[in-house]
Amino acid sequence: MKSKTMRRGRRLLASAASLVMAAVALLASPVHSSAATSESLSVDLAATRGPSTGVGEGFLYGISQDGSQPVDQYLQPLGVNAFRGGGWFSGGWIKDGYTYGSATKADIQSIVSQARRLTQSPYHAQYQVLISDIYGNNGGQPSNTVYPCDNGDCSNWISFIDATVGALQASGLPFAYDIYNEPDISVFWKRGMNSTQYFQMWDTAYREIRRIAPDAQIVGPSLAFTPQSNPGEWSTWLSHVKAAGTVPDMITNHDEGDVDDPVTVSQAIDSALATAGIGARPLSANEYQPADRQTAGVTAWYLARFAQSGYTNAMRGNWSCCITPNLTGILTQVNGVWQPTGNWWAMRAYADMTGTLVATSGQVGSTAVSASEDSSAKRAVAVIGDSNGYTGSATVTFNGLASVPWLADSGSVHMTVQRIADQAPLSAPQVVYDQDVSASAGSVTVPLTFQAAHDAFAVYLTPAGSSSGATSGQLHAVGAGKCLDVPDSTTTAGTQLQIWNCGGGSNQLFTRTSGGQLTVYDGSARMCLDADDNGTSPGTKAIVWSCNDQSNQQWVFHSDGTVTSAVSGLCLDVTGSSTANGALVELWTCNGGSNQQWSLS
Repeated sequence: MKSKTMRRGRRLLASAASLVMAAVALLASPVHSSAATSESLSVDLAATRGPSTGVGEGFLYGISQDGSQPVDQYLQPLGVNAFRGGGWFSGGWIKDGYTYGSATKADIQSIVSQARRLTQSPYHAQYQVLISDIYGNNGGQPSNTVYPCDNGDCSNWISFIDATVGALQASGLPFAYDIYNEPDISVFWKRGMNSTQYFQMWDTAYREIRRIAPDAQIVGPSLAFTPQSNPGEWSTWLSHVKAAGTVPDMITNHDEGDVDDPVTVSQAIDSALATAGIGARPLSANEYQPADRQTAGVTAWYLARFAQSGYTNAMRGNWSCCITPNLTGILTQVNGVWQPTGNWWAMRAYADMTGTLVATSGQVGSTAVSASEDSSAKRAVAVIGDSNGYTGSATVTFNGLASVPWLADSGSVHMTVQRIADQAPLSAPQVVYDQDVSASAGSVTVPLTFQAAHDAFAVYLTPAGSSSGATSGQLHAVGAGKCLDVPDSTTTAGTQLQIWNCGGGSNQLFTRTSGGQLTVYDGSARMCLDADDNGTSPGTKAIVWSCNDQSNQQWVFHSDGTVTSAVSGLCLDVTGSSTANGALVELWTCNGGSNQQWSLS
């Protein structure tokens, strides 16, 4: 959180270089790099590791007080599965004079509003409530604060738990309760970690929450320091909670050192639990990634390592705290409009890692890779990032292609490489390669060039003849430099589509389904791109219509950038090769023109 003043370890010294075009030279498969490589990564599609669950697609704060912002366009594509929030903005119980007053009630209403959105369809996030933030101990509490169980008196702490947890449970929404944030940092808890008073506070809260909400998850201890950096603190805490019968349902910690590796930290926590005689518990890194390392490359590194770790979920740290709807800094505001950054695109690519995780080389040097395969989506996806500002060359080799015939049954695969620059804003990743390559040797190798210190990469393998692995985003008209657009965000069936300046609105966000549809959602209705009246002649209008699974709503993406109607084979076309806002989109005989080239990203 922003109020945290203490951070550990060496800081990133390399400054971001000027972002320039990445050149990736891919030859016939097996694809080789002509330059000597410094880091060789690998993916084994034949070695599965269990379901891909998107560990790391969580956030500490970063949405609005009422839960309505940011819009679904920026939230839904990420597959958010965890959120941590609470009071922070009102002053809470302390501001109310240690009673259930207006400030505390405002916090509760905010939490309920946020959870009503995030824990229900289409979202299914775990909401961890920061109990200490509702109390008001968020790092900005006054110097005369009465801390829970001061002078051995826990009665007001009990009253606080009863009022707040009781109100949250009355909402009927599912909550997990995080008792105290970073008690090992004095800005939050000035009475000493693992002190008599700390354990009075912890045990009292645990038992009272269990009484009021017997089925709710209790999480903790949410320490800033890991078992590797402060093992004694962890062992003392674990010994006490085991003896007291107050072990939380989920063990939480923060991975924010320089840099805390989720793989080794999760192993250290599991080891500490075993040493303390405590059975395995789900793990949550409910705050990760330090303030000076929130770049696209480091974000991708964390995500890659979380995919390889023992964590159940993880929430990205917030350094522009707290209810600003920027998803903890992965969105930026330009002229009052929120837009994605390179960090958002790294998390967006990671969300495409659906299906089953596969084995990888993990971390080589300071560069890490994670990958998945998904037979239903017919793609394999790898995300690559670096923790230490690496620049230079690397390779990723995809082995085991013979084990995925649904991907490579034609003897070739389609390879799409996206370079995700650390820019704010960033309208889309740079597609540096997008074509079919031979898979006859059973593997393909892609060379990458980290042009700038904070680059990230996403690599998609799809069946030959397909195109970019992206499944949702803006459909860019390459020739015009504009986006496919539903005029005025209308939901009127039969409205012809146009091109318009890319503005990030939901009327420009299309999702490519496994059935070949292109859907668009404006918050009230989902519509499909449709060839008007099943038209098969040049000039047929490209319209929006209620989705109906008919063939005139099925579209085929090709490696040359064209998008054709499955029923007619005609190309999606900007009328008259216009580049003007409002130019209409239709179907026309494919002719290789730039007005028939599109990129979904």
